[in-house]
Amino acid sequence: MSQGYVLSFAKGVTVDRPSADCATFQMPVTCRKFILEGFSPGLGQVIDVLCSIGATEDDLAGLVEELEGASALARLYYFLFTFAERRILSYGVSCGGRQLATLAPASASFKFTPGRVDPQLKYTLSRFAYLHRVRENLILESPLSHGRVTLPSSAGAAVTAELSKPHTLGSLCDVLHDLPRDIVMLFLELLIGAGFVSGLNIDEPYPGENEALAQWDFHDLLFHARSRLGRHDNPYGGTYRFRNEIKPLPAIKQLCAEEIVDLYRPDMDSLQLQDCPFTMVLEQRRSIRDYGERPITDRQLGEFLYRSARVKELQSIELQDVTRRPYPGGGGIYELELHVNVHRCENVPAGLYHYCPSKHRLEKIGAATEAVEALLKDAARPAGLAELPQIVITITARFQRLAWKYESIAYSVILKDVGVLYQTMFLVATAMDLAPCALGGGDSDLFSRAAGLDYYVETSVGEFLLGSKKRMSHICIRPSNPPCSRSSFSGAL
Repeated sequence: MSQGYVLSFAKGVTVDRPSADCATFQMPVTCRKFILEGFSPGLGQVIDVLCSIGATEDDLAGLVEELEGASALARLYYFLFTFAERRILSYGVSCGGRQLATLAPASASFKFTPGRVDPQLKYTLSRFAYLHRVRENLILESPLSHGRVTLPSSAGAAVTAELSKPHTLGSLCDVLHDLPRDIVMLFLELLIGAGFVSGLNIDEPYPGENEALAQWDFHDLLFHARSRLGRHDNPYGGTYRFRNEIKPLPAIKQLCAEEIVDLYRPDMDSLQLQDCPFTMVLEQRRSIRDYGERPITDRQLGEFLYRSARVKELQSIELQDVTRRPYPGGGGIYELELHVNVHRCENVPAGLYHYCPSKHRLEKIGAATEAVEALLKDAARPAGLAELPQIVITITARFQRLAWKYESIAYSVILKDVGVLYQTMFLVATAMDLAPCALGGGDSDLFSRAAGLDYYVETSVGEFLLGSKKRMSHICIRPSNPPCSRSSFSGAL
């Protein structure tokens, strides 16, 4: 066999032959079909080869020329160009009958041109490239690439592993002495062309990267690329992939607690008439890290949770029960739960509680243990507090409730839901003249230990501090219509 990339149809491409001179191609990446008609027996054999073991472009040309003469080659190259443009070809590197690597399209933007290797330049694997197992194969992927490389043998994995260090073509061949130089060159050209490997120029401020890429963390760029369309062909959106396999989690989390604190329920009709104007609340919203001498009360905590997170309605639908709450939630699923860590609150003993949004009550998980106190200290540090916060509300996610319906975007939806819940909590606290502060991160393992939860089933995705507000010496001027019942509402920004 001549040296070059082994061309074949990518995995998932289906070919239907309704007649000898016609074929219909179904493309997994774009989910579309196209039809080719009027091809000769030689070109028909080319399609058969591409459907099976594949062959190099030179070998395919030799097959067609032997059967139909040189005049048929132009038609062959047109076919190959069409297949490449339709993103249905894969490109393989083989040696001695072993398949070392196969590059296949992973998005509708995939295009492949082999990279050029400078023998004097050092090359290395991008820091965004990663290996993971899919069934029985190692897969090389990167958020910089529109393709994925399958490594079915240890030899292919060895080449990839060596490129974790900078190598010239010569030094790479020296290390991989079991592989011919032309095979190593072919492999390197494939990785460069697909965006997995780049040359290192020591004169550049960020060798192998530009200024924009240098500011991306690996996990951030990967998460962005995999939770949005454009750089992968994974199932996406509400696929209900576990339907009829795994029972969905209930809309309301059930917790058997020995101690329960029933919370105050405000009169929402009165609040609609007496509450502060929305624009005033929106303009005066800010993080407040100073607390009043008198702590937040059970009545204030009850009103805050009722206005920001209660279940307003439970709906039973065919696939999955959903609810309505004061803040928006992806698909009406509401996978988020609130755990209230009470340090100081009038009429509520210190400890860790779960908030039941349907019954509007606190269900005690545990007393003020060492782990629970550590959560308070962990929250105080990033907020720059000189004292422990009066209350820390830890937002957790029941991950499987969203993942049961959504693929690729489940965790992305969770973070969006945390964001809108943060804003809702901020606005409610501002309207109530309380001291709110959201945190940018926390220790999920610590919370799992404190709450006794399985990290992979439910753990923390957000933290929100709440307390009484230190009285200010100045009072804001507010319009008399509609009135605002919070007489001490401060206008400090």
